[in-house]
Amino acid sequence: MMTETQGNIAMLGEEQPAARPAAPARFSSRRAYAQTFAATAAIRCMGVVSGVLGARLLGPAGRGELAVIIFLPMLLWQLGELELPCSLAYEVSRLEEIPRGVMATSFWLAAGLGLVQAMLLAVLLPWYLPADKLHLLGDSRWFMLYLPAIYVTSTLMGSDQGRGRFGRFSVLLALPGAFYVAGIVAVWASGHVSPGAFAAVLLAAALLVTVVRTQMDWRSLSPRLVDWTTARRLLKRGWSFYLPTVASNALYRADMFILVRLAPSAAIGLYAVAQAIALGQIGAVNPFIQVGFSAVAGEMDPGKALQTLGRHFRLSQLVVISTGLLAAAVTPWLVRLLFGAQFTGAVTTAYLLIGATMFSGMEQVLEQGLRAADHPRPGIVSNLLGLALIISLGIPACLHYGIAGLAAAAMVAQLLNFVVLIGFCVVGLKMSAKDFWAFDASAFNELGSLVRSLIKRMFQARIGN
Repeated sequence: MMTETQGNIAMLGEEQPAARPAAPARFSSRRAYAQTFAATAAIRCMGVVSGVLGARLLGPAGRGELAVIIFLPMLLWQLGELELPCSLAYEVSRLEEIPRGVMATSFWLAAGLGLVQAMLLAVLLPWYLPADKLHLLGDSRWFMLYLPAIYVTSTLMGSDQGRGRFGRFSVLLALPGAFYVAGIVAVWASGHVSPGAFAAVLLAAALLVTVVRTQMDWRSLSPRLVDWTTARRLLKRGWSFYLPTVASNALYRADMFILVRLAPSAAIGLYAVAQAIALGQIGAVNPFIQVGFSAVAGEMDPGKALQTLGRHFRLSQLVVISTGLLAAAVTPWLVRLLFGAQFTGAVTTAYLLIGATMFSGMEQVLEQGLRAADHPRPGIVSNLLGLALIISLGIPACLHYGIAGLAAAAMVAQLLNFVVLIGFCVVGLKMSAKDFWAFDASAFNELGSLVRSLIKRMFQARIGN
């Protein structure tokens, strides 16, 4: 989400504040990591609560109808905002003050993109929904308002990320989930439980957070409209980030596409369980993507930007590897406890997908950092090479060895993706190979300091309550 960008900054004439010759030290990385890790933990907890409540209160059929209502906006959110939040984050990362015209332009661009896409999807919905689900058409059309709401919120939060305001950023990350859980409880208490009510609560939560975030910058937004020079710059930079994002998503989803075409339903069910376990660790990498991008983008000197990239990558490497090993250790127990003995055939596949997720997590941190350092193209190349490998290797592997063969191909593809980026940094950018090796005393000491800071903040929060 909110990371990346390329291009030079040409700011608005008289509104442009003077930029310093060196990037200002706007935030503490240690504090930013503590805040984003806390937000990630809160999001995970609220996701579990809302997921359990949804399954228990709606049942399988109702939960499926809710998925139908929210599917298209949730899918398009990842593809339709054209990386505008990342473009804005980069735009403001090196400035002492944000020109009001930049904020207003990004606001109206996000709102316009969301409204146009929402209206288009609302018109196309009758052709998308099958006959047995047309009774969901009304609720599905209303839920399209989720797009402009989430686009505006995520774009304005891009300015918080770029400015290093990770306290505000983290609270806003967790706020929609908190509102959603509270709304579910209210619906439950009222006795009006239905898929449409759940979708309405989710939409209301998104709209409420949009109002909260917009109000924070209302003075900058209210008197102004779009400046088209700024709009072109933001969209152009966003597009340079969008291409590697599309390539990354294609690689990320290719295994399921192959599986659906080649495997029986029972095998798909086993693979889905293995994938759910493997992806449970992915939340550990998100703070490194968010904080690392802002730290790298804020460095005006290319050499210092690469040094910053290496430092944040080493921290992420320790966390990703340790989290992956922990996930692998508890996998057999999790499969039996959460899913039952009939899913024990997913254990080997889960091990392989955990390995693929570990390589993917480290690759994402590195790729996002390279985008922030004005090198978005290597990510396109590395992801496309990985995609070509998983297609050429995954199809025969799936046919001969089943889901474990496909998972092995996915792991090899993500390893190739990761190695290509490392190779570019070492050969193309002349970085030292030691920059990507985290198992030394300095990295462990820094990670220990980060963990102590996080524990201290959590303890202080408990005392305050």
